Amino acid sequence: MAAIALPLAWFTALGQSADLPPRSAQFPQRVEQLKAHIERVDQQAEQLRAPEFPVGKDWFNSPPLTFGKQLAGKITVLDFWTYCCINCIHILPDLAELEERYAGYPVAFVGVHSAKFDNEKVSKNIRDAVLRYEIAHPVVNDDIMHMWQRIGVRSWPSMAVVGPKGNLMLMVSGEGNKELIDACITAALAFYPKELFRHDPIPMSPEKDKLRIDSPLSYPGKMAIDTEGRRLFISDSNHHRIVVTDLDGNSIETIGSGRIGLADGGYDEAQFFRLQGLAFHGGNLYVADAENHALRVVDTKAKTVHTLAGNGTQGRDYNGGKGGREQPISTPWDVFIDSGQVFIAMAGTHQIWSYDLRKKIAKNYSGNGSEQNLNRTDRLLAAWAQPSGLAVGNGELFIADSESSSVRAIDLTSGATRTIAGGENAKPRNLFAFGDTDGIGEKARMQHVLGVQWWSKENKVIVADTYNHRLKLLDPETGEIRRWIGSGKPGLRDGNGLDVQFSEPSGFALDPQGKQLFVADTNNHSIRVVDLASLDVTTLQLTGVPTANKAVAPRSLRLANLPGTPTIRTEPLRLVQGKNGVLMLSLALPAGHHFTEDAGSRWQVIAGENSPVRISEAKAAGVLKENAIIRIPVTLMDNAEDGLVRVEAIAYFCEDDGPCQVSGVLFEVPVALGQTPGKPVRLRHTFISQAAQFGFPIGETP
Repeated sequence: MAAIALPLAWFTALGQSADLPPRSAQFPQRVEQLKAHIERVDQQAEQLRAPEFPVGKDWFNSPPLTFGKQLAGKITVLDFWTYCCINCIHILPDLAELEERYAGYPVAFVGVHSAKFDNEKVSKNIRDAVLRYEIAHPVVNDDIMHMWQRIGVRSWPSMAVVGPKGNLMLMVSGEGNKELIDACITAALAFYPKELFRHDPIPMSPEKDKLRIDSPLSYPGKMAIDTEGRRLFISDSNHHRIVVTDLDGNSIETIGSGRIGLADGGYDEAQFFRLQGLAFHGGNLYVADAENHALRVVDTKAKTVHTLAGNGTQGRDYNGGKGGREQPISTPWDVFIDSGQVFIAMAGTHQIWSYDLRKKIAKNYSGNGSEQNLNRTDRLLAAWAQPSGLAVGNGELFIADSESSSVRAIDLTSGATRTIAGGENAKPRNLFAFGDTDGIGEKARMQHVLGVQWWSKENKVIVADTYNHRLKLLDPETGEIRRWIGSGKPGLRDGNGLDVQFSEPSGFALDPQGKQLFVADTNNHSIRVVDLASLDVTTLQLTGVPTANKAVAPRSLRLANLPGTPTIRTEPLRLVQGKNGVLMLSLALPAGHHFTEDAGSRWQVIAGENSPVRISEAKAAGVLKENAIIRIPVTLMDNAEDGLVRVEAIAYFCEDDGPCQVSGVLFEVPVALGQTPGKPVRLRHTFISQAAQFGFPIGETP
């Protein structure tokens, strides 16, 4: 069947200002524009009916869904993605925010995984990606790109919005479309009559509830070695911490609280977010804190963490020139120290950056920002394709250029770039030259390489051919690369040479004597050890590594920006230095309702930079339970002044034997300094529906 085609001009016109701030003053205007657009599209609803999902495919987080049944009467956002794609990863937070905003409404989100690489067509690998990126919505493995072709998608990522009649209403590509999708959902809720909508929840079966990992690590990405101290540093990526062991796997310490966020301080206070690359130099450990979009440094003597560049949000700067939190960066994936600078594989902008350790400035070192396998004598005119691994040897900076499935290099003297193996030099935009073939130069084929390691003894580059589940050996002089260790089939099996099994190995560390190679075997949640003389491979037995704390997301300004959420101003909380004050949170549901099991009903004390009160992280947030009175102890900050403390709650609840909904509340509690302690302040509220603004009360089912 031919692809469904919507008038491209509609998408182009509507997408021109997609970078508006969320819920800005222009949001109502955008909604009105989209209502007019939806009215035009609705006139062709039958011709624009979305194709059904292919039958017999694997689903994650839910049983199979169809537009004719579970998604009927709902607005459905389709996210076309592939898990290698950094741009696809960038929009996952946008989707999560929209899911929170429209929880309880007749709105659904479905990921359509449309693989680029052969390895990404394998359901087990997609499931690992769903778990690694903590995707909560349903995902289908559309390995034959059925939906992609019939809807007419052309690039990753793309999003399509399907209306309650099963009609395609909007399709957009690339990043930066959150506000456009947001406005489209709001417009559709307002445009279509309430009788069309269904509010019964989609059946869910979260993958995280089935996950069992027999390891203290979770998707480890990269490593580094302290050669003098014989310490191994492991980026325990999905535990958002760094695990430090000796070279035999005995635990020494951990760096980071395990809580998600961008916080400096001591080891127990510091926070990371899916960190990746590590590099040890001069007593300091440099960290590519990937999803914090930050470069961090760990002073291993003072046992503190400090941010060198980045502010926790994805940067759009392709030049740089600043330092600290004033310099935004984008998804750094690896780091390497050489000649007083930290080289950074800046996957998010397809560039190589450097951080000058003396000047404390980060700037672009190579790459024009386009995603290509393009070489130039001037390094700034070259182009990279999601660089993800770095190493230095014989005067060259070696780069694992993941999306071009190649190993490339920059001459550190002349600045000229070259592709050593893989890719296709004559067609720099061809990012589909991949496979698993030994050879010389562009006759060789790899599949999404993520790691490189210089082996000075042999003058070779060890390559993590990640999606081929192999380690390969590259001669940078001849350009020859060959299979070295690993069978090519994913699994966890020790042994020798090509009999060994890995599952998406991603990073390396070479021991001080050059006798052992440590491998971050990401999807096996393991560290593997290669004896470089015999090529025997064993799994490092980690001993005494503490169990990771549950990764808690940072307390945001709001849990969810639900329209119509009431703000309740309470009586003052009177506090005295050194004495606890108490907030008593008491929340109720409407009669005949109950909390939705495992839906995430919760409360939090909102963290503000100028908050007058201090509260321990363990007591700053929690889960809502029926008929529970929550006691929240707070104390004054040093040198505190009068101010506000905010407490927010969001509840997912269902009518007994009926449909479900969501509601929120925000309490503002004035804080007053006094001479004597005041009595506890009680925060009371009964939740109500938030959907009346769209002309239908949640609870009506056609």
